[in-house]
Amino acid sequence: MSIIQRIRRAVLEGRYEFSDHAIEEAYADDLSLQDVVDVLLQGDIDSTYTEDPRGTRYVVRGDVAEFEVDVVCRFRSDDTLLIIITVYQVD
Repeated sequence: MSIIQRIRRAVLEGRYEFSDHAIEEAYADDLSLQDVVDVLLQGDIDSTYTEDPRGTRYVVRGDVAEFEVDVVCRFRSDDTLLIIITVYQVD
């Protein structure tokens, strides 16, 4: 199973959690939490960062209205929960 399939499966199964930072950043960019979920379900992997000691981070890029949005996420170390770290509009 590809990483984007794993991310989508976690979202569809409700196995995800927003960090406080992700919520703040979404609202700062006038994005709803549903917008963020939609990017995870419909977007594509833009980048993968493997050097983080907390675990591999994935950047999923998708469209919300006329904007490109990046969602940065990682799986918890036990692989049971997707953590949404931050979200932002791409300049």
